[in-house]
Amino acid sequence: MADVKDLDAEKAYEKTLQHAEDSLCSAVKDVEEDTRPRNPILRFFTFLGSFMIPGMGMFCEAYFVFAVGNLSSLWKVEYKNCWKGIGCPQRLSDSITYTQVCGIIFGQLFLGFFADRIGRKWGSVATAGTMVVGAILIVASSGPTERALWAMFTAVQFIFGIGVGGEYPVASTSANERAESTAALQKKRGETVVLVFSMQGWGNLVNTAVIIAIMAGYHQYSAPYDNHALEVTWRLSYAIGLIPLIGILLYRFFRLRESAVWTKKREALKAMGGSAAKGVQWRKFGLLMYYYWHRNFGTAMSWFVWDFAFYGNKLFQGTFIKIINPKASLIQVLEWTLLNSSVALCGYYFAAFTVDRPWMGRMRMQVMGFAWMFVLFLICAVHYDQLRTPKYIHTFQFLYYFSSFWGQFGPNATTWLLPAELAPTELRSMCHGFSAAVGKAGALVAGVVFGLVDGRTKFWISAFCGLAGVILTLITIPDITGLDLREGDKRWLAILDGHHHLYHGDAIKPRNLSLIERLLGYGKNYQASDSGSDDGYSAATTMKAADLPPPPVVQKQGSERAVTAVSH
Repeated sequence: MADVKDLDAEKAYEKTLQHAEDSLCSAVKDVEEDTRPRNPILRFFTFLGSFMIPGMGMFCEAYFVFAVGNLSSLWKVEYKNCWKGIGCPQRLSDSITYTQVCGIIFGQLFLGFFADRIGRKWGSVATAGTMVVGAILIVASSGPTERALWAMFTAVQFIFGIGVGGEYPVASTSANERAESTAALQKKRGETVVLVFSMQGWGNLVNTAVIIAIMAGYHQYSAPYDNHALEVTWRLSYAIGLIPLIGILLYRFFRLRESAVWTKKREALKAMGGSAAKGVQWRKFGLLMYYYWHRNFGTAMSWFVWDFAFYGNKLFQGTFIKIINPKASLIQVLEWTLLNSSVALCGYYFAAFTVDRPWMGRMRMQVMGFAWMFVLFLICAVHYDQLRTPKYIHTFQFLYYFSSFWGQFGPNATTWLLPAELAPTELRSMCHGFSAAVGKAGALVAGVVFGLVDGRTKFWISAFCGLAGVILTLITIPDITGLDLREGDKRWLAILDGHHHLYHGDAIKPRNLSLIERLLGYGKNYQASDSGSDDGYSAATTMKAADLPPPPVVQKQGSERAVTAVSH
């Protein structure tokens, strides 16, 4: 009788492993044939749609977030008394920015956490819905006095910011998993994600262009300005941004499908006994911090120093334009801003089309971008007085705009890409949200610090932020270019099962580990794949049932042997 029970338990155990294997592998659509339209025009528009539609959330968040900086010069003219502190809080523009950033941080942490539980689709719907509500309230902001109007406007920025914050982790994780679920896109994962992110650059550019177009339509080229025209300009510009935002909400609610990778990973965990193993559930956050703390620290602090320098210089942008053209009108300041946005936008595409190349990769790109920031801002700091003279003002302009290009062709793209790539699927959105929140905290700190120092010191600070980014990247960021993310999930399953030391796959291959991970000995258990492949896509091959660790609820003598086979 005991032998029969053991045999039944063994068969049940094998079925559990097979179910987990099927769940993980079935998320990948191994379609090798080219299914794109043959017509080159249709093929081009199909390519555009592949990243523009998923990236419209980033487009809308950038359109509204950067609008505050673009419109502040108009508000200072239309509501001059209020913005001088007469009847309104001192430093009103700072209050609006800080409230918005606080909302973004809250959304990144809160919605980032819940998107791992409710799914990518409903996480996307939640972020878009929150942004729609916030945007409607922004357009409708009003009050009996100017103080009341700006009190409402500032408060609703927090609501909109929550949606913006959620969009960061949801959009990045969804793009990563979309690339992971299709064999044709696995080797273009970085390109897929960064192209989605590039819509942020378009949001900034389009917002600036829309404001310029409305002002030109009302002939507001120079002082004196018509207050009614300025009122229509800022409200209409926000209302125009609301149109694609509502469209995105409807698309996500009715047409968007749930991430296959997220769904299948949850099925695999359930098959492994994850839903019954309550001990594992409460321990997994501790395991994440124990095995991934250096990755989370590296991505978070890299984002912090980038946002510190990036948003600090955004705050300095108006002052810089006044240096170039002291008599610049409102529309001329916006035209210079449009030029800077255009230069920066080019950087997104240089990043997208090189990030998956073996000679570039994530880590090299991030180091390169931070290094250029250091060099360019250092030159601006050392020669600040000379560069401000009429003789060298165009050199100053080139250095400033060139730094925008390298910022996008570097840390702005990689800090958005890496947090989702370096984390296991079930905690991917939360990890991305955490890193993004730390980054936004850098923007908050920059707003305070840059308001207390002079122009030269701002460049000194930005330069050393670039140097700090280089050092952080070299020590804490692994280069997983070409690594199938399912290898990271297999490693995570082994960690959850308590057998991390028995995992030997490509996720701990020395070239896929950071310097600190190699020093900690994470790569000592790596064993080369039997396939002999060196391209890092070992998980694309068929996984056997023994490839997965045994479920925590089953304790068999052969469980160690099953986990040992994870990488074979």
